[in-house]
Parts: sequence; C-alpha cells; structure tokens
Amino acid sequence: MVRRLLILCAAVLLAANCDKEDRKNTYANQEAAIDSYVSSLSTDYTLVYNGGVVRVILEEGTGKTLSSGDSLIFHYSGYTFNHGKGSLFATNDLEVAEATGFVTDGKPFRVRFGHSAMVAGLNKGLEGVREGEHCYVIFSARYGYGNQIMSTLPKLTPLLFEMKIDQIK
Repeated sequence: MVRRLLILCAAVLLAANCDKEDRKNTYANQEAAIDSYVSSLSTDYTLVYNGGVVRVILEEGTGKTLSSGDSLIFHYSGYTFNHGKGSLFATNDLEVAEATGFVTDGKPFRVRFGHSAMVAGLNKGLEGVREGEHCYVIFSARYGYGNQIMSTLPKLTPLLFEMKIDQIK
C-alpha cells in the first residue's frame, strides 16, 4: 500500500513538472512569434521592449509621459495574438465596436497606473507611454492570463492590445 502511494505521488510530481515545462516552451514559442511579427513591421514604427513585452508605437504622443501613480485614460481593443491581430475579445473603442458588431458604451477606461489590476503585460507595456500615443502592446501568455481561462480566452493565449492614450493626469 505504501509503495503504491509513493508511486502515485511520483507520477503526480512528474506530470506537474511536465506541465510546467510545456508552459515554458509555449511561452518561448509565443515570444519568438511576437519577435518575428515585430521584426516584419515597417521601420517607421518605434519599438519599446520591457521585460518580454513589446510596445509598437504607431503614432507618437506629444503630451505628458506616464509615471507611476498617474491616472491613465484610454481606449483599447484587446485581441488574441496571431502574427498580428487575431480575434477581438474586448474593446471600448466605438469605431472598432461598430466595425465588428461588438457592444460597448465607448466610455474611456481609467486606471491609476502602478496601482491597478491590469495584467502584467499592460503594466510593462504602458510604462513611458505618452498622452496622445497610439500603439500596440504585445505579450505572451506569461504576462497575460497564463494558464487560466479568462472569459472567452483560452488558457495560454498571447495578447495584442491596441491602445489609444487619451489623457494622463
């Protein structure tokens, strides 16, 4: 009986280790795909890397630079990453909502930067953003929802957020 229990425990530990290793490989593959996509973009865009997260600046901002504790007011569209924009899963941008049939009130999202419950990828990706900036923030599931299912998103989903920074206070 004790021997069977020890074998069962060893099997459970081995399965958990394999699962963890599979996740690491998935993250690495997602990050390689993101790097490949980013390197295929026009050289007209500025790229900002921050610890595994990349911000692609589509249009430079001219206003205040975001600092911890500032209020950040923005419109966004969240997509799964699939060598660019994949499936839309969330937006508060009326133009995007109308084009895709997504329902939103169009009100800007407001957070206190550095004190909000945004996923790590957005916190890292928005560091140093400027008022008026239009950008993509792209990251692997490592900096998103990881191994959790979140609403309509499957676990281990890499994400691309299109961000339009309205105001920094």
